[in-house]
Amino acid sequence: MIHRLNQPDYDRWACQIKRTGGCRQPIHLRGNVEHYDQATGQLLHRYTTRTEPNGVLRVPCKTRRASRCRACAETYRADTYQLVRAGLVGGKGVPETVNAHPCLFVTLTAPTFGAVHMRREKNGKVLPCHARRNAETCPHGHVMSCTARHSADDPRLGEPLCPDCYDYDGSVLFNAISPELWRRFTLALRRRFARLNGLTVKALREQVMISFAKVAEYQRRGVVHFHAVIRL
Repeated sequence: MIHRLNQPDYDRWACQIKRTGGCRQPIHLRGNVEHYDQATGQLLHRYTTRTEPNGVLRVPCKTRRASRCRACAETYRADTYQLVRAGLVGGKGVPETVNAHPCLFVTLTAPTFGAVHMRREKNGKVLPCHARRNAETCPHGHVMSCTARHSADDPRLGEPLCPDCYDYDGSVLFNAISPELWRRFTLALRRRFARLNGLTVKALREQVMISFAKVAEYQRRGVVHFHAVIRL
């Protein structure tokens, strides 16, 4: 850093670092950009990274994962919050009357691929994991019951009661096709809503817009589920 302070291009380097917003893994771009007038062919502007410090232009990575870059993930989180909030109460070009429109918060979970260790609570009391009086024994010799009251940091949480019975192939495939499942869900919802109102999907679009905001999360068992806000 002391060496950089004495360089003649320090101000430009500092400006680049500031514009990345504290990104911990900025992308280094190299190349040229030329703008021409389409009518006359005259060169209007030329830019090259050769004149930049170290010959690169630094831009933020814009990742959504805080584990990769906390600064960029926080920017995305804040922007997303403002967009979702505007869809709920108005703002950012959305009228405040939107807050009177029907709205649902839904959670879409995957099917079971086998019994796993879980932590359940009721009235602040931790319940047994899988307490079954007459629990069956699976073909691999495991009793499909667990009376442990798991702590929140128990490494067994999400692990199958019987690894040989658990459908790992199904869970992997579900994660792989979950974006397509979400897309088909949105299509089916629009078709269903149109049918309930005696409309075609095209006619529905002319009268109402169904908006979605979703977040995908991994459960302790490693399977994706969606939290979504749906508003008319």
